[in-house]
Amino acid sequence: MPSKRVTITLPEDLAPRVQELADDARLALATYLTRVVEYHVLNQDGLTAMEYWESRHGLLTKPELASADEAIEAARARLRPPQQ
Repeated sequence: MPSKRVTITLPEDLAPRVQELADDARLALATYLTRVVEYHVLNQDGLTAMEYWESRHGLLTKPELASADEAIEAARARLRPPQQ
């Protein structure tokens, strides 16, 4: 996917922590920040989709929410590295 170069400014006290997190993830700072932003955008899109659904169909029921939680946990389990 094409990228666009942008400049951002972080508060002085936050910048070292963000760099530390990028280092811990073994990612370049730009890659780490891209992933953080992608995650946030996807999360917001999901919340917007839920609000739209609920505005048309009503609140999700407890069984529907439980089923969604199970599906999310199953997906997370597939993404976790195998235990040694």
